[in-house]
Parts: sequence; C-alpha cells; structure tokens
Amino acid sequence: MEFGDLRGILHYVPQFRNKLFVIKLDGEVVHSDNMSNIVLDLAVLYSLKVNYIIVHDTLKCERTDQEGVGHEQRPITSEQLDYHLNESSKVTNILMRELTAVGLKVATANSVIARSRGVINGIDYPNDGKVEKVDDIGLMDLIDKGIIPILPSIAFDKKGKNYLLNSDDLAFSVGLATTCSKVIFLTASDIINSVRGNEFTVSEANNFAQEQVVVSKRLSKILLDSAKVCSEAVDRVHILNGLRDYAILAELFSNEGVGIMIHRDPYGMIRSADIRDVSEVFSIIQSAIIDDELLPRSSLDIVSKIEDFYVLEIDENIVGTVAIHSTKDVAEMACLFVKKSHKGVGYGCRLVKHILKIAQERKVKKIYALSTQASGFFESLGWNEGQINDVPKARREELLNSGRNSKIFYRYV
Repeated sequence: MEFGDLRGILHYVPQFRNKLFVIKLDGEVVHSDNMSNIVLDLAVLYSLKVNYIIVHDTLKCERTDQEGVGHEQRPITSEQLDYHLNESSKVTNILMRELTAVGLKVATANSVIARSRGVINGIDYPNDGKVEKVDDIGLMDLIDKGIIPILPSIAFDKKGKNYLLNSDDLAFSVGLATTCSKVIFLTASDIINSVRGNEFTVSEANNFAQEQVVVSKRLSKILLDSAKVCSEAVDRVHILNGLRDYAILAELFSNEGVGIMIHRDPYGMIRSADIRDVSEVFSIIQSAIIDDELLPRSSLDIVSKIEDFYVLEIDENIVGTVAIHSTKDVAEMACLFVKKSHKGVGYGCRLVKHILKIAQERKVKKIYALSTQASGFFESLGWNEGQINDVPKARREELLNSGRNSKIFYRYV
C-alpha cells in the first residue's frame, strides 16, 4: 500500500464514525476459513466507532436452494425447523465466541417479532415466518452501551412460537426499522460474479433485476429489495463475496470497491472545478503526462483556465477531470482523464456526456478532441475521426508544431 492510498482511506473514517450498518452473514461464511479475517475487519470497524448489527442465517441458508423470489418454496417441516434451530444456535455461538475473543461485547436478543406467512396459493406455511416488528429502541439501547446485537433468522411470535425467517428479508427489515446508513451482505455464493458492473441506482437495480434472466433469483430479489429500502431510508446496500479477505474494508475504504453497490443518491458528482482543486487536478493530469497521454501542463496552466475544468467526485474524492475550451461556434474537450484505479466503470463516458451538455448550453455547434492513445474510446462513442481543417485556425499551428501527431475526433452538438 502506498501513502496516497492511506490518505484516501483516512478520508472515509469521519464519514462512517457513529453511523449504523446492518451486516448480514451467510451461514457458510461464518463456517468458512475466512471468518477469522472478517472478525478482524469487524473489530477495525468498531475501533473506528462504526456501529453495526449482525444478522445471520444457518449453514444451509434456510433452504439449500434459497433462490425463490416469491413463495414457491415448499413449506418448512417441523423436523427442518428443529434442524435450523440447532444450526442457528451454532452460528450464533461461533459469532459470540470469535467477537468476544477480539475484545468486543456482543449479545443476542429477541428484538424481532415474527408472524406466520400463512396460507399462500392454497399452501399452508406453518413454520415459515415474516417480520412483524423490529424493536429498534431495544437494539439501539444495546448499541449505546457498546454491545453489538446479533440477530439469527429464527424469531418468535407474541405467543412464543418460533419461525424460520428469510435472513435477507430480516436484514432489510432491521435496516429500515433502524434507518441505518448501510446494509452489507457477505455472501458465500457467487451471485456477484453474475453481474457486469458494480454500481446501481435505484432505477437501474429495478430494471436489471427484472430484465436479466441470467441473474440468480436470490440476487434478483436482493436487488429489488435494495432498490426499495434505498428509496425509503437506507443510503446504500453492498453485496460482497464473504469468502474474500479484506472484502469489508476494501469495499468501504476505497472509491472503486470490490462488490455490488446500490444507492439512492447520485453516486459520483460532476461539478465545476475551483482553485482548491488545482493540486488534485494537477496530480491526475501528471500521471497522464508521464504516460504521454496528455501534453505537459503546469499547475499555473490549470489555474489560468480553472473555469474551464470540471471534476468527478466520489465520496468527496476527485477521481476524474475534463475541460472544455470554447469559442463562439467550436469547443475543444481537453484533459479528459480518470484515475487508473477507476478506469473501466464508465466514468470517462460520464465526463464526456457532461461536456456535451455544457457545449449545448453554450450553443456550440461542433466539439473536437485531440488524442494519441484513446482512438478506440472516441470511436466507441460515435465520434468522427477528423482532419486538421476540423480544428480552428488559431489552434492548427500549435497542433502542427507539437510534433505529437495527435488524432482529431469531432462530433456535432
């Protein structure tokens, strides 16, 4: 790790301090070899004053095929319920033992009231339950005392009958009841590998879950439920590979993350640069200059044209930059660059779209860009390869004298 990475990590610490997360652990994750690493990650979060509630299921995820989106699964039998009661106790015991060993105080409590799923499509589900109420006040009392609540996927109704809950549903219910900042899933399945991309808005998550038939039913349901809770109270939902070391820390303390994230707010804001951004913009551009992607520029060059620059921020960290230099009818898009750690996720395209919008607002008729190494990128966006005459006269001599033999790309606005 470089010191620059540490600066980025420390940037997140005050953002997460005293925030509440709901962390859902698959039973297979708790029984895995990686559990000892997860415990250390949880201890780190606690030391940073991050509050969290742990929700877990049993070794076999309630049903060995926990894939149903609706209620098409067969009802849980009394024998299966007894099995899950025993397995749930084992998982709770493992969590309490491991977390106690690293100095954390934990407790399990009957903070969830359940009720029967009832009769669905003529089929009775006497042992399958759903969440009726979450005692959010009781949970917050434990947290205020420095105690981490652990909630199994077994809950009781008001008469004391126990039910097996869908633990994913339980995590979302607890998240909504406590208005937590994040719900984090640590799954042992490979569901995150079935998704291209790692960031979804509420509408994107809804559309993806409904349209992508290749996605597992469990992931489809998690995406739909994530969209629902993010539109109501939860800021973000993260879905991670719980068998990967450092998954929690890598997801939370880096801009790019390692899993899937669903969010309600516009994640990644493009704004006008100001004088305070000069050093960061210069740092980003400098790496491009070293790779011979951009012409050498000094910080004074940036200062002199700072009103032309725009930056893309993620969690208040600048990860990309672009500039537009315009005359009456023609504009040049310049200094388009995204940090290497953030390439390949569409940030460059977002910056280009933003510049095109600015060009429209300025009533520019034509926009062009110069590039030595990004021909494929501009071609993929539908830009045309041009000639020297596509560049304004005032810019031609400078371009010819540079000796870079840059390719010219343009489009009409």
